[in-house]
Parts: sequence; structure tokens; C-alpha cells
Amino acid sequence: MKTKVLTVSLLMLCSLGASAQLLTGDSFAKYDLDKYDGKNDHKHQYVQAADGLKSRFELDKNDQLTYSKVIDCPNMDKDKIYDCVNAWFTKAFADKTASVQTNSKETGALIVNVNVKNVVTFPHQVVSVNMIVKVNIKDSKVRLTSTIKEYVINSGTSWTSKKCYPFYDEQDELRKKIGSSAYAASCVFTEIVENQLTEAVKPKVEDNSSDDDW
Repeated sequence: MKTKVLTVSLLMLCSLGASAQLLTGDSFAKYDLDKYDGKNDHKHQYVQAADGLKSRFELDKNDQLTYSKVIDCPNMDKDKIYDCVNAWFTKAFADKTASVQTNSKETGALIVNVNVKNVVTFPHQVVSVNMIVKVNIKDSKVRLTSTIKEYVINSGTSWTSKKCYPFYDEQDELRKKIGSSAYAASCVFTEIVENQLTEAVKPKVEDNSSDDDW
């Protein structure tokens, strides 16, 4: 006689997903910006995407591009949330382009400087983005804060968000596209981080099943 026993339990476990890799130049090149640029053509319309994103990701009082989101973690205490976030954080930012500044279980703070290399390439211009990702933890909540420090052109010249489109009325078309692409890439990076962090602290259903012959 064959009997199947199925046990399903809800466990507060860290859900890392198949991959915790974040944004790279290659992944951004494949990212569909249609939901931001308003055109259903599967092309990178950087200026239109920047216009579409401006209402979501704005300059703060310090003229920095900062995005903050609070993620609810019902029935999870600070230590449990930290364990989940730290597991994701360690994997997501293990690359040499990321530098962890703070990782404290006691204070519930994790901070990393991230260099997103080669997000987009124009003729004779390669754009990278320097960002700070900060996670603060307390019982039942996580706060994510992402701040763009600067855009880096050709591994040397630094541009600030304030001096780039869509926050600066740039007349030079190439500079306008470069600034727009850097801005769009930064917003996409932040969206990916938020989605992965939310997934990391989400309750996971574990399926313990057996199919034994008796």
C-alpha cells in the first residue's frame, strides 16, 4: 500500500530566491523600461523614462537623490529580521564593487557603498553609478534607504543628480541622454534592491512531503 504524507507549515524563514545578484551593466541593458518611458517598444528611451520616474525618485533637501521605503514584517522580532536581511545582504553585496561600511546586529543597521559599473555605454562614454544602500531594522519593520552619491563618466568625471537631466534642463542632447540613463539605472537598481529585500523577509511556506512505500 502506498501512502503519501504531506505536512505544510508556515515558517518565518529567509527567502533569498534563486539569485541575489543586483544590477549590472548587462542586466540594465536587458531591463525593459516601457513601464517608465510610456512606449510599448521594448527600447531604452532614457529621456522619457527619466521624465516618468521623476515623480517617484526626487531630490531631497540636500539635493541628493534619496529613496526610502518601510517594509512591514509582521510577527518577526528584530533579531529574526536581521538574520534574514544579513543572509541576503551578504550574498547580494559580496561582489568586489561593493564595500560594506556597517553590519551591526545590535543596532540593526547595515550600510554598503555600491559601485554599479558600466550601466550604459555611449560613443566614447561609459557610465557607472556610486550609491549608498542602508537598511535599518526594528521589531516588525525594515527601512530601506538608497542614496545616489554620483554618476561617474569614463571612470573619472563625476556628475551629481542635481546637474543632470531630469533635474537640470540640459541642452546638449548627449549629456541629456547620459544623465537620463544614469538616473534611470539608479532607480531600477533601487527597485531591484527593494524587491529582493522584501522577498528576503517574507514568510516562506515549507512543503515537507514524503512518498514512502510501507
